[in-house]
Amino acid sequence: MKKRKIKRKIKIKKIISFILILVIIFICIYYLINIKTKNIVILNNDYYTDEDIIEGANIQNYPKFILLNTNSIKKKLLKLDLIETVKVTKKLNFILNIDVQEKKILYYIRSNDEYKLSTNENTTLDNVIGVPTLINFVPEKIESSFVNGLKKVDKSIINMISEIEYNPSEFDDKRFLLYMNDGNLVYITITRIDLLNKYVDVIKKVGNKKGILYLDSGNYFEIKK
Repeated sequence: MKKRKIKRKIKIKKIISFILILVIIFICIYYLINIKTKNIVILNNDYYTDEDIIEGANIQNYPKFILLNTNSIKKKLLKLDLIETVKVTKKLNFILNIDVQEKKILYYIRSNDEYKLSTNENTTLDNVIGVPTLINFVPEKIESSFVNGLKKVDKSIINMISEIEYNPSEFDDKRFLLYMNDGNLVYITITRIDLLNKYVDVIKKVGNKKGILYLDSGNYFEIKK
């Protein structure tokens, strides 16, 4: 009889231990599931603020971390006008990283009150400052080529342009005249538009003098008299 009692006691202990383990596992899982996102890190945003991105993803209440669906966040952010690509990753310590690549705003189109993006799309935006204004009509094919070239120009250089005028010559139907914020003028042709990235270096060489920089044919600066 004693042996049976011992066996029963051992079985009861095993059952209790197993139940305790299950309870502990359940508590741990419940705890992990209910931990909220501790921090949201936004990377490479320029036009949109961190708050814009967080609101666009609808995670402003810092939801439960484990239940976050990264694909759902990505889809929501791609609906924003200026978002081109998004990478969403979960990090240790319940941190969410959102790495965005924004479309570059190239210029404002005066004729239709829209903005031209680096993807060659037109969009309506509010409160955009520091971008040049296209002041006249450009044939569609030529404008498309112009956009493809201009999107390779540094944003800091684009921000130095006040106005863009399509200014074809007898020999070059792809020529543009740029009115710079510093008072200089720049003639550029689409095939050489990458030379704009050297604008600051060129202007430094002429000091404080103002004039016309010809980058459409040759590279020379004509000083205003």
